[in-house]
Amino acid sequence: MATLFNQGTLRFTPQGGTQTSISSNITSTEFDITYGLAVSHGASPETYAVGDTIRYAVVLENTGSGSLILPTITVDLGGGALDYVGGSAVAFLYEGGDVREYPFTVTEGSVIFNFSEPLPAGGIVFLVYEATVNANAGSTIVSTATGSASEGVATGPVISDSDTATITAAPVSIVKSAPVSANVGDTISYQFTITNNTADAIALDQLTDQLPEQFSLTAVTFTVNGSTLSLNEGSDYTLVNGLLTVDPAQSFSLPAGETVIVTVTGVITA
Repeated sequence: MATLFNQGTLRFTPQGGTQTSISSNITSTEFDITYGLAVSHGASPETYAVGDTIRYAVVLENTGSGSLILPTITVDLGGGALDYVGGSAVAFLYEGGDVREYPFTVTEGSVIFNFSEPLPAGGIVFLVYEATVNANAGSTIVSTATGSASEGVATGPVISDSDTATITAAPVSIVKSAPVSANVGDTISYQFTITNNTADAIALDQLTDQLPEQFSLTAVTFTVNGSTLSLNEGSDYTLVNGLLTVDPAQSFSLPAGETVIVTVTGVITA
């Protein structure tokens, strides 16, 4: 229980006299201070391949009637499947209809976000940070965010809450690469690196690419495990109004965990 004390003061001037003041009695009101903390955690996008950057959002809300001191947010980076992107985090405090930046420091490694200002009753902290998917990732990554704070004073009891954000490996990832620069007359190649991230073989049905007008197609190849297979125009691929459609006559099965490189080669024209 806590007590609110209140007293008023009246100033008055009697006729022909000088101003004076008088105080009222002191009132006391007992009330309950409650402390509450709620955490929610989300991720975007919700699918990934190794090397992707994921943006995480954590909401830390003071659901009680008393201030919370030294609030922190700790994230476990998916048990080691993620690497925190230094300098990526931003935090804002929503309080009474106003939004402002909420200062913090980061202890990297864990990762722990430490907020020096109290979190007022009804206040909401919005924290956004980024992390990259590393080679330790499996088929899913479950990242846990835990919020904690002291009740009322720095030495008060600590309360906490946690929430998880789950992302899953994309069944297939595709990355396109191209030369940074080229001159008219040069032969260049676009490469599509396609990876099967599932535990089963998948059939690659079709790949399309709208080629630039200044690109004159000369060849399309598949490369798997160091072996390159040339595709035939008409039966394995078509080119209509610059739209390349790769649709091999014989179905192509990509084993679990394997990668195929589709190379589209051509000449830069004027």
